[in-house]
Amino acid sequence: MYAKNFLNSIGETKTKDSSTILNESTKGTMLGASIGAGVGLFIGFSRKQNLLMSAFIGAIIGGGISRVFIKKK
Repeated sequence: MYAKNFLNSIGETKTKDSSTILNESTKGTMLGASIGAGVGLFIGFSRKQNLLMSAFIGAIIGGGISRVFIKKK
């Protein structure tokens, strides 16, 4: 029981390392870019524009916006 309690207490007080923070922010940025690409595709399709370019622009805008809103912890 002592070892289990010790490991639990260490796990609770451990701070996040830089790779975990980078991983979480990258996931958020990629999700934002994917949503932006989807919105860009929708707008490009509805306005009969180039779909690849509108998805690319939407991904850049979505990734940038999500990068701004993700707080560094």
